[in-house]
Amino acid sequence: MKRTIGIILNIDGENSDLNELLQHRSISTLPFGGRYRLIDFALSNMVNSGISHVGVVGSHKYSSLIDHLGTGKEWSLSRKTQDLSILAGSTSVRFGNLVKINLRDLYNNRAFLEHSSEEQVIISSPNLITSFNFAAPFKIHQSNNSDITMIFKKMRPSYTFENNDVFLDFDKYRVTGISYANERRTDYFYADMMIIKKSILLELMDLGERTGEWDLMDMIKNNLDTLKVLGAPHTGYINRVHNLAKFYEANMDLLEFEVMQEVFLNEENPIHTKIKDNHPTLYEDPAVVRNSIVGSGCIIHGEIYNSVVFRDTVVGGGTEISNSIIMQKADIGRNVKLKYVIFDKDVKISDNVTLVGKKDSPIILKKGTVL
Repeated sequence: MKRTIGIILNIDGENSDLNELLQHRSISTLPFGGRYRLIDFALSNMVNSGISHVGVVGSHKYSSLIDHLGTGKEWSLSRKTQDLSILAGSTSVRFGNLVKINLRDLYNNRAFLEHSSEEQVIISSPNLITSFNFAAPFKIHQSNNSDITMIFKKMRPSYTFENNDVFLDFDKYRVTGISYANERRTDYFYADMMIIKKSILLELMDLGERTGEWDLMDMIKNNLDTLKVLGAPHTGYINRVHNLAKFYEANMDLLEFEVMQEVFLNEENPIHTKIKDNHPTLYEDPAVVRNSIVGSGCIIHGEIYNSVVFRDTVVGGGTEISNSIIMQKADIGRNVKLKYVIFDKDVKISDNVTLVGKKDSPIILKKGTVL
């Protein structure tokens, strides 16, 4: 896939119930799994698939994205040689609207595409938790001379969907119809990843400029008769973090060994992230940790059950944490009880505090909260 360029689109998430966790960051850089950010998965999947030229469309909250990506060296990319480019995002369309893929985000960065020598473009959302190699879909795309190849997956009872989620109709692997969730006719949903010929994408940009239609998905839907659009199946685990329930669910899924093994212990598709030089976590007697993820640099005196605890967190003696997500540099005192809570970075909890939320309504503490 040396002749392929990758683009990771922006999804702000400002109209979702993740707002309290997105005040200082975009959804791309939302912390996840004890040490990662959401964008690590899309970026790693592209790099692991042999894509060496990637553009990341940012939001107006650029600082967290720039700080996390740095020079791109953790993903074997370099901003100095323009292997990794941070691109300007549009402010006209937000995640909560029906628009699925905002073509303005691509149109505003047309020069990035036109000045590249690549002939194919892989487009991905930044909030997909999956370890996925594009080699098999790309083979389908190339061997069939497809204009567009959309990655799809068959829905399961546990999946939930938004109004702007897309479902695909097929004749064999040819996409013959596209519908939104409230009118779906099949069980096959678009998994927020596609391969598209650069020439076709540029043509659709021109069409958008002439017609004022800026939803790429609608443009594909309205031109299925003239475009050759195929589907390629996604295999394995996938979860899309687009609201608080999915953020909590995806973190808790990692506590299942099969999911952890597939997502993080896949030698062929490792998930890369920004490296922190931390000392190992210290577990002081009588600390107890069961079925949990604990990041490096922590000091644990208390008990942790079924939880995800990020780096550099201190947990005092007599404290019990269960079914919770505790982000980086939390300082939790003694004899504290936490259940179904989500803490952003730098939260400080005094001794003898009890916070008990519900699975479907966890208590959220913003960055820097002191109790």
